[in-house]
Amino acid sequence: MYLNSIWNKNFVLLCIANLMLFMSMQLLLPTLPLYIIDIGGSKQDVGYIMGAYTLGATLMRFLAGWLVDNYGRKKNIIIGLALMLAITVLYSIFKTVSTVMIIRVMHGMTFGLVSTAIGTMVADVLPPARMGEGIGYFGLASTLSMALAPMVGLWVYAFSGHTVLFIWVSILTGLTLFSGIAVRNPIDFEIKKEKQATGAGWNGVLEKTAFLPASVSFFIALIYSSIIYFIALHAAELGIANIGAFFAITSLTMLIVRPISGKVADGEKSDWIIITGFITILTSLIFIALLPNYLALLIAGGIFGIGFSCLLPTLQAMAVRHAPAHRRGAATGTYFMAFDLGLGLGA
Repeated sequence: MYLNSIWNKNFVLLCIANLMLFMSMQLLLPTLPLYIIDIGGSKQDVGYIMGAYTLGATLMRFLAGWLVDNYGRKKNIIIGLALMLAITVLYSIFKTVSTVMIIRVMHGMTFGLVSTAIGTMVADVLPPARMGEGIGYFGLASTLSMALAPMVGLWVYAFSGHTVLFIWVSILTGLTLFSGIAVRNPIDFEIKKEKQATGAGWNGVLEKTAFLPASVSFFIALIYSSIIYFIALHAAELGIANIGAFFAITSLTMLIVRPISGKVADGEKSDWIIITGFITILTSLIFIALLPNYLALLIAGGIFGIGFSCLLPTLQAMAVRHAPAHRRGAATGTYFMAFDLGLGLGA
């Protein structure tokens, strides 16, 4: 039975787990391209390797939703995080472009499984009428990581090197595992009673009720990847050293807007939220392309944060709201699979 309040123990633990998970991921987004260049890679290698992560995540999404629906949310969280922790240790051991490529694929696959399981469990513990609002608050964890992790990652890499950076990634992954173990998902046993035979093939791994919001998220991810993966290199070519402020301003506006947009989207104005998101993202891209200076990049970061905050919680809530309880894993996997595919192709 759903509670009227979205703030329960499970939800808080899942928000903490999400924060640690995305912190571990965001530490590497702006720094791994620099590391790849340092070990002899090219800018083309940067694109391939960063894309390899999302390729691995996308491949796992095909199975993640089915695994989560059929074998339980928590079990997949624990197994996925244990594997992820082992994989993060490999960054410090293997230091060639080809091995980093393989590690990124495996890292992406474990992230695809864990994030699908956590996202599904969040949908389980939220009341349907407040799904958008709850997902908006849940997304603040990843937003906060965007504000902190890129700056921290760039600082650690500059002053302590890649080994210390990879140690921090492993520590954060371990904290995510600890939070995941503490979560209790009350709906797993109910799903076993409700499951119906979905068969093999596309019908088993994809959820048709999530197709429309998932397709929109694909195009948003194309845009997002071009910014998040290459903004540091773009700034370096312009002679701008401290691009970490771009991530900070983007995250600040997301922290402010995301809970509001999610709450509004639960009402009858979700269309307006989506339109606002598209307009603001377009505006931010114009600033980046036509006004290549430090102030313009900071303004673009703030505007982009508004657009991203309008679109993500609204689309994710739409993807899972109408899916049956025993198919929420497939719905979440379908949504994130489209988003990850956009990230990979964009890179």
